[in-house]
Amino acid sequence: MTRRAVALVSDLLFASNIEATLGRAGYEVVTVEDVDALAQALAAGDTQVVILDLHAGSDAKAVVQRAKGVPVLAFGRHTAAPLLRSARAAGCAGVVARSTFVEEMTDLVERLASPSQTR
Repeated sequence: MTRRAVALVSDLLFASNIEATLGRAGYEVVTVEDVDALAQALAAGDTQVVILDLHAGSDAKAVVQRAKGVPVLAFGRHTAAPLLRSARAAGCAGVVARSTFVEEMTDLVERLASPSQTR
């Protein structure tokens, strides 16, 4: 069974890295560039996790609201502490520095996407 993730990421090269990494773990990754496209992607199929690049220009609170219970994993530069804190306050299920996201991407997604995850 293929699992599905929607990634709101503005860097298309990094998006291809996410697609390849999670693809090896059995995920179909749909990449979108804004919250309207996110809503459309979420409506198009069962999604286990939303991935949010906090530097892609979308408000974390708006993403959490559009996700409607799907866990949101947000990442950003470690130097952007206020942005990371605001994502936590907005209700993102996971918030990590970009370097941590790159190193632990599959594990982070698996933890949030697991059926035992409270939503």
